[in-house]
Amino acid sequence: MKLTIAVWINVLLVVTMDGYQVKPRDFQQMVSSMEQQYEDIQEEFQKEFRTWQQTGEKTVRLQQILDGWKFTGQDRREYLEDFPHERQTAMCVLCRSVVSQIMQMRSNGTGRADLFATVYELCTTLQIQESDVCFGVIDINIDIVLHIFDERPNLGADVVCGVILQSSSCVFDAPEFTDWSVNVDPNGKPVTESKHFPNARSENDIKIVQITDMHYDPKYEAGYNANCNKPTCCRNDQGIPEDPEDGAGYWGDLRYCDSSWASIEDAIDHIVEEHPDAAYIYQTGDIVDHGVWETSFGHNIRTMNRFHNKLLEAFPDKPVYNTIGNHEPHPLNVFAPSTVSRQDLSVSWLYEYLADVWGHWLPRSTRTSILQGGFYTALVRPGLRVVVLNNQDCYNMNWWIMWDPGYLATQLQWLHDVLLLAERNGEKVHLLAHIPYSSYGSIYFVCQREFRRIVERFHDTISAQFNGHTHKDEINVFYSRENPQHAINVAWNGGSLTSSHNNLNYVVYYVDPETYQVTDFESYIFNLTDANRFPDRRPEWYKVYSFADAFGMHNLSPAEVDTVVKRFGTPAGRSELRKYWEFTMKMGDLTLAAGCDDDCLLNVLCRAVLSELNDDVKCDELRETFFD
Repeated sequence: MKLTIAVWINVLLVVTMDGYQVKPRDFQQMVSSMEQQYEDIQEEFQKEFRTWQQTGEKTVRLQQILDGWKFTGQDRREYLEDFPHERQTAMCVLCRSVVSQIMQMRSNGTGRADLFATVYELCTTLQIQESDVCFGVIDINIDIVLHIFDERPNLGADVVCGVILQSSSCVFDAPEFTDWSVNVDPNGKPVTESKHFPNARSENDIKIVQITDMHYDPKYEAGYNANCNKPTCCRNDQGIPEDPEDGAGYWGDLRYCDSSWASIEDAIDHIVEEHPDAAYIYQTGDIVDHGVWETSFGHNIRTMNRFHNKLLEAFPDKPVYNTIGNHEPHPLNVFAPSTVSRQDLSVSWLYEYLADVWGHWLPRSTRTSILQGGFYTALVRPGLRVVVLNNQDCYNMNWWIMWDPGYLATQLQWLHDVLLLAERNGEKVHLLAHIPYSSYGSIYFVCQREFRRIVERFHDTISAQFNGHTHKDEINVFYSRENPQHAINVAWNGGSLTSSHNNLNYVVYYVDPETYQVTDFESYIFNLTDANRFPDRRPEWYKVYSFADAFGMHNLSPAEVDTVVKRFGTPAGRSELRKYWEFTMKMGDLTLAAGCDDDCLLNVLCRAVLSELNDDVKCDELRETFFD
């Protein structure tokens, strides 16, 4: 990785030097030179790789290339979409180099055992994860990947890496993967202004509680190692550290750990006690922990069972609308189409389980679509419909996108048709999905494009969106594709009931009973550092802020949120933007101590307005005022 990153760093240093500007032609020459170096490195790697496979010995040059690509501890902790451009480029070169050789080995008849050994060797050599994590993740994913490679012999490494990494530094040309679309009814209300409504928060508003990203870890145990260099720590099989400061806290830990049962149970108990007047509960997914190398059908079901039983105990008569997270299947992230005939690769076991459990709160009519793909719709009350999506089929880490990209249109077309019927019936809609369609690169960019078309068409029907996944208490504004000066919808993120540098939280929304728009929301947290000082005492939950009060808003209509976001993007609004960042990070002590410089703040701001990959119009507008 360092070999390719160095090239980009040199260019960036030249481009940003004071008093020096690169002419377009010069820059294009530099880019062309870098692209040639990438091609040279990839070609050299493939040559050395083939020698390794033929002789069983790594050449000195192959080891040098691999050493240059080794992952750091920080690389393991970051999402792909958060990597800077130069690192994404390096990842693309690495991905294409390795995947092309693995695919070639398979096409030459190499069996599972030899492919497993090769991938395991690369995973450990590149330090992508610890050896046991590499072994477990490969073991539970390899059969799916090999099935896809076997079924799609013409699939190219450029497509595989382009879908997974999907950035401007890893483009591919494959119309089958990019040219499909949803049939959108053309008779919608045109967008002529930013969407607004007159009503402010009132005592007549409907109260809705959102909980998300619990990541309950049955192995979590106080005192065990919280600095383990694995996807999740604080587990009772990871040892007790010599330094007590490295031990997990009783109520959770701000380092790389998931949630203890004590904190999950206390959060739900607190919601019951503090918000008995809540009309509905929105649960937006990710019950299962980050032990991604050792998931199993039994483990996932036991974990989900304990959580669902707690919900049933807490809300036996209160409607709970549940959503699937990307951690619920085994292996995680992988949602096979219903057309996959091999039972050992199917995800039908999960849909059958959830149809049974969710059925306590849902009408019988929802069962068919849940069994089909984990999505459903229900009439919450006259005039308000909830639509719950399983958009993990569009998650860029779902291997099945490479098998049949066309199946991604099925659920989006269903969404369109449900919205069209709701429009005709005069209903407003709340959309629930685990992954935000706007979360940088996480959702496959074609799905982002088609979803945004649907939102634009039904901007007058969709009152709000509710997501999870990012673990951040953040917002995203959707703008018209045709008239990007107009804000037409807002997606709200509930944060998480797990910690990783940030405190646990849940969100309470106030919803206008006429428009079903969100007029305000409040975020509730407890300080983990303080709570762990007194493990025998319940945590002290408190309301950390009201969004409307914190930023002087009449309500939370798209027009009002757009106004605030624009204010964040000015020097005069910098202090408010910093306050917003602190709220998104849920006031975590470690995060606040690390701080957020201007580049970091601009990144936070752009996250709030990015709805489609590579459509940077709104971000560019804010960048201009940000540095004014």
